Amino acid sequence: MRYFVNIDGVEHVVEVAELPGGHHEVRLLDSADADSASGRVLPARLTRTGKVRTLQLGERVLDVVLEGELPEVGAWLSGRRARVTVESARMRAAGSVRSKSGEGSEGNVLSPMPGKVVKLLVAEGDEVTAGMPVVVVEAMKMENELAAPRAGVVQKVHVTPGDAVEGGALLVTVG
Repeated sequence: MRYFVNIDGVEHVVEVAELPGGHHEVRLLDSADADSASGRVLPARLTRTGKVRTLQLGERVLDVVLEGELPEVGAWLSGRRARVTVESARMRAAGSVRSKSGEGSEGNVLSPMPGKVVKLLVAEGDEVTAGMPVVVVEAMKMENELAAPRAGVVQKVHVTPGDAVEGGALLVTVG
């Protein structure tokens, strides 16, 4: 899967492939439209102890602590603070379609990344306030409570618990 990783304003394009035995291969690319074969390949391994993730990328070892939820997080990378945004190719494509079609406007709740709908906290016709949790999506083994972007009435619930959703998928519309 291709990812766009922005660290303190500098974008890095990487492809991550899962290998047998729990290992991964990371390919660093020069640009978003670069051919996969053109990148530099690094073996990668990620381990987790409590809140600390240790990423071995080639010969380099980084201790990583994340604050917040993807796609935008604060991170401590081996003692250095950074703002990190991670966007998959699917999320970027969905965002491009939304911006062209007008979806993603202020009343829509969108999935920040691919995942599974765990729980609906509202039903059509319910009144909600801005910031009120409306749906829970599990992504990357973490439950993300997504909130209403504004106060209003739930016009449409587009998903049911158990649904698999893509990044950028329309979940709930508040009018």
